Amino acid sequence: MSDDKKKTNVVEWANPGQDDIVYRYEHSDLRTLTSVTVREWEVAVFMRDGQLYDVLPSGRHNITTANIPLLTGLKNRIMGFRETPFKTDIIFISKKTLNGKWGIRTMIKIGSGSNAQIPLMAHGDYQFRVDDPTVFLTQVAAGQYSFTTESVSKFIKSFITEQMMQQLSKHSYLELYTNLERASMTAKVNIGDYFTQRGMELLSLKIIGAQTDKENEDKIQRYELVGGDGKFLEDRDAMVGVAAGLGQSSGGGFGAGMMMMPQMMNQMMPQNQQQNQAPKAICPHCGVLNDHPYKFCRECGKPPVVQQAPPAVSADKQKAFSKCPYCGEELNLPKTPKFCPYCAEPLS
Repeated sequence: MSDDKKKTNVVEWANPGQDDIVYRYEHSDLRTLTSVTVREWEVAVFMRDGQLYDVLPSGRHNITTANIPLLTGLKNRIMGFRETPFKTDIIFISKKTLNGKWGIRTMIKIGSGSNAQIPLMAHGDYQFRVDDPTVFLTQVAAGQYSFTTESVSKFIKSFITEQMMQQLSKHSYLELYTNLERASMTAKVNIGDYFTQRGMELLSLKIIGAQTDKENEDKIQRYELVGGDGKFLEDRDAMVGVAAGLGQSSGGGFGAGMMMMPQMMNQMMPQNQQQNQAPKAICPHCGVLNDHPYKFCRECGKPPVVQQAPPAVSADKQKAFSKCPYCGEELNLPKTPKFCPYCAEPLS
């Protein structure tokens, strides 16, 4: 069967899929009196030699010299034909609401007070529609040349992924993780203008999930433990390295280096915490902050935690746990610790 017999005088986008964005009619040589059917949820764009000639709204349109003179008039004058074929591209563009998904992996600051960065894995979805077919065709679809949904979808997904990486890098991990809805709204507003410039309208954008890897979850917990003071957390990690180096030097052993840790950590504690709270010390083994007394860690029960004088406790603020049942030492702690800081016996 010849190619001419396969053609039809009715041009339409037959059976478009739910997520189809663009469709290019497979034949480019059309004759006058060819009928172009455009449905309510689409538009048809005529292009020739890379130039846009006309945009047909919904309805049935017959191609004649009168309604598309730029396409047919030149052929008629040159060839002397009353009805002649002309080469043109008919591209159908969907006006429906379309859905997409995005996902990124990037680096992000752990908190607003920290310069340390951790991996961020985030994903979500978005909805958009083509608002200006002419701009969309010239800025997006035409740049893909193949005019297929696959190529255009790939471009849009790559575009929004790049934009989301830029937007989320402006947040800290804790800020993002605790308020995904607000971060979603901010990203939609900032990215919306970029969609408009490409003939599209960004209808919705959601961040469904945001997390880091297992290795950095412990760092997040330690960061929250010190009240979101990123500088203190970074200084602490640096001091751990210093203490380990002292332990390996010829002038001191491992114990000497670790014995220095509580004093160094207490010196680095934020001034506002030192002024408004009772003195604390960090266990060199598990990193937990200890209230007075400091001989053994309340979390892991290991020494050494340097002992300091207990803070004064007023009569109207008596502590809930006062004396160890094993060694009889006065503790005056706000709650029962796991281990006695004097004799290391388990208490809870």
